[in-house]
Amino acid sequence: MTELDDILLREAHDVLWRELPGLEGDVPLAPLCAYGVGGPAELLYRAETTVALAHAVRTAREVGVPLTVLGRATNVLVGDAGLPGLTVLARNEAHTLDGGILMVEAGAELPGLVSELAGQSLAGLEFAGNIPGSVGGAVVGNAGAYGRSMSDVLVSVHLLDGMTEHVKEPRELDFGYRTSLFKQLPELTVLSATFQLQRGERNALLHEIARDAELRRSKHPLEYASCGSYFKNPSRELPAARLIEDAGLKGFTRGKARVSEKHANFLVALPGATALDIVALAEEVKRRVREQSGYELVEEVRRLGF
Repeated sequence: MTELDDILLREAHDVLWRELPGLEGDVPLAPLCAYGVGGPAELLYRAETTVALAHAVRTAREVGVPLTVLGRATNVLVGDAGLPGLTVLARNEAHTLDGGILMVEAGAELPGLVSELAGQSLAGLEFAGNIPGSVGGAVVGNAGAYGRSMSDVLVSVHLLDGMTEHVKEPRELDFGYRTSLFKQLPELTVLSATFQLQRGERNALLHEIARDAELRRSKHPLEYASCGSYFKNPSRELPAARLIEDAGLKGFTRGKARVSEKHANFLVALPGATALDIVALAEEVKRRVREQSGYELVEEVRRLGF
């Protein structure tokens, strides 16, 4: 870095400290991430409102510092060196209901929201009642379960494209299996989303959510840190877990990361694991599955800071 670069960087940081009340420096990210690994955020800002979220993103772009926007960090793997520039945590959580139309801000925690809706006899999102994470993150990854996904009930997304706010319909956002235009274009940031719900039977909805929770407890290694399913399923008929198991990899360990013996598509972090351990394990799993079956596994988990 030249002396001029250093001066410009200090000036950019000065702007961030001035514009973002509550900004913090050198904040450990591991406690904030589902994997429990990863280095610190150079600068961290918790955006409690949608206005604050949009302002933080615009400010970082105006001054030209690296920018990462996180929800609940349940589907990301942060590198051991951490994240440079500004990391923004979306903690805007408000939602409103108008009949069956739900508008919810990006930082809202998904399971709690779905349980609240079910308690009000509102159906449509109950499939996501046990998917950890934020609404914004679920939209970005088009999260789903049991053949249903967020885009199935989505009406529109309020987003920031670079510096400009827009409202887009699902057909404009290239939704697919565990993906969307947001994954392809990092300049897009989810601010809030609107969903179409229907009336349902309260007890039946709550029972469905509880039954799903029990099923997950019985099948998933929830006693270890992970981001859930690490790889996308090649197809609905061919789960990634089957390919990994057929390659003889259940229980396979690399460093302090292990292929779960309970569910082969969970790459779990043992105590003392590093992000590098998990990446090394994932690469070895991909290699062995490719050699065994010819399939190329694709990560569902997003790597940041590598």
